[in-house]
Amino acid sequence: MLYRLAICALACAAAGAQTRTNPFAGSPEVAESGRAVFRVYCTPCHGIRAQGGHGPDLTRGVYSHGGSDDDLFRTIADGVAGTEMPEFKGDINEADIWRIIVFLRSIARHDAAGIPGDRARGEALFWGKGACGQCHQVHAKGGHLGPDLTRIGVERSLAYLRESVIDPNARVEDGYATVTVIRLDGTRLVGVERGFDNFSVQLMDAGGYYYSFLRTGIKSARREFRSLMPDNYGRLFQPAQLDDLIAYLTSLRGGEAPQ
Repeated sequence: MLYRLAICALACAAAGAQTRTNPFAGSPEVAESGRAVFRVYCTPCHGIRAQGGHGPDLTRGVYSHGGSDDDLFRTIADGVAGTEMPEFKGDINEADIWRIIVFLRSIARHDAAGIPGDRARGEALFWGKGACGQCHQVHAKGGHLGPDLTRIGVERSLAYLRESVIDPNARVEDGYATVTVIRLDGTRLVGVERGFDNFSVQLMDAGGYYYSFLRTGIKSARREFRSLMPDNYGRLFQPAQLDDLIAYLTSLRGGEAPQ
């Protein structure tokens, strides 16, 4: 039976159907085999229980690039340009991609609305008390020193977001290491990495100013995998306020900027 369904799935894809249909939809047996495939290919980013880590929490039933089975198939098979999601069509056959999707459907809770905290209060904290907008952008508003957070709610898990706020040094995003340059006159400049190789160094300081140096024109340059983000938010915010801030970050899913 499963063999015939797999052949059907491959035939539909070969026929170039615009909207692909998962031939295994709703099968508990297939969900278990999909779990096995998921663990081999997907756990490094999404975690052994699909609850996220470096990649999004997939148990929430909220997906970055479309929520239909066809959307999920395309995301897994082709990857997403400009993101950390690679293509797997050369590694995972089509039947197994469908199995992964059945597994994801089986674990989706669709409980994003039940996240503790108040989104509106969290937004006020983000732009106010936390001063997060000095370094981060949301819908083209804010600073450029840290990552753009416009889509962070679908790009990162709840656990990842909370850890990033409380302990920003736990996992430093690629390209956001701290760089310290000592100029020839002995002055010191600290900022976020924008380029670092054997010949040159580029960085942005806390004021948003960009600097570029040839190695021959400075005394030294050091890159440290720590964040310039303040590490005191666990003390600055009360527990309820942290919940509010995470609720706001979780709500950031791209789309149009609110009016």
